[in-house]
Amino acid sequence: MSTSRYGQVENSNNQRLDELASKLSTFRNVNAEIGNEARSDTSVMDQMQNQFDSMLLKVKNSSSRLTRSMKAGNNIWRMVGLSLLIFFIVYFLFKVF
Repeated sequence: MSTSRYGQVENSNNQRLDELASKLSTFRNVNAEIGNEARSDTSVMDQMQNQFDSMLLKVKNSSSRLTRSMKAGNNIWRMVGLSLLIFFIVYFLFKVF
């Protein structure tokens, strides 16, 4: 082969090498962007998890407070019912006698 043919092959190889380097750079940039997006999504998901945990804790606290008030409310309704029963018994006793 002549030196001009070697020169053409060398130039062709250099062009292909430059194209390959360009594609490799593009892939590295895409890979870096994917990594950044993954970290960002992980951060958002962690924040959402913390918010759901906080909401769950608030719901549990509200539920326990509601349960306590309902239990306390039963005693109050029993006292009110017993008071009304005693009132009507005393009322009828005074009305009859």
